[in-house]
Amino acid sequence: MEDFERQLKDALSRKEPSPSFEAKVFGAIAAQQTGRIRFWRWAAALAVMLLVVAGFWMRHERQIEERAAGEAAKARLQLALRITVTELAKIQKSVRTSTEE
Repeated sequence: MEDFERQLKDALSRKEPSPSFEAKVFGAIAAQQTGRIRFWRWAAALAVMLLVVAGFWMRHERQIEERAAGEAAKARLQLALRITVTELAKIQKSVRTSTEE
């Protein structure tokens, strides 16, 4: 049992890290942060792209609505003009008949 305890004590005793250990740790931290920065850059670019696409889609939908409203107004105007022409023709006919008499 004493051999096992000695091995355990040796395994758990404080040892000085190798000279390259600090460089490895800081390198791993830098690589991890670079990966996070890269992820956030991609996420931001994707968010901007989605906003631009949504803006174009909303603009397109608005143009469709405006075109439909314009066509409806045009149809109402044409109907009003047809009614006006008909009524003016009736008035003109009655004026002609009254002046002829």
